Amino acid sequence: MLSKEEEEINKVRFENYIKKLIDNGFFKCGIIDIDSGDMICISEEFNVCYVEYQEILNLFNGSSSISLLINGDRYYVNTSDDIRIQGKTTLKSSGNTSTINGLQSLIIRRTKGKCVIGVYKENQTKELAEKYIEEIIDDITKLNENENISNLIEE
Repeated sequence: MLSKEEEEINKVRFENYIKKLIDNGFFKCGIIDIDSGDMICISEEFNVCYVEYQEILNLFNGSSSISLLINGDRYYVNTSDDIRIQGKTTLKSSGNTSTINGLQSLIIRRTKGKCVIGVYKENQTKELAEKYIEEIIDDITKLNENENISNLIEE
């Protein structure tokens, strides 16, 4: 269990992660606690409801779903495995913002206990978007070795 001071430090750290993503072209993003499904920190006008959170977990656990609903927008899954999900909207997607913001891409990346979600406009390169998400994942795992993805493998 974290002390109040450690919780406050983590809150500021997570807020800085979200700010970094927004400053680098993401327009919706958030960090979820995988165990509880609680949103630890989110950008404005972004939310992942319980059903959407369950869809994410199902994809991480091997579901072969071809689409994923996040914040009211439908994303068609391009790739997914036990640590990463990537997808994009189409112009015909029905949702909250896809018709306003045009094509959107989605990256979801996890550690053992956290899940970082980033939505960016299609004009940002996939490689650049992945780089920003990976930097946050690297920072989370450096600060807490229990978050390291290698700890998911049962020995």
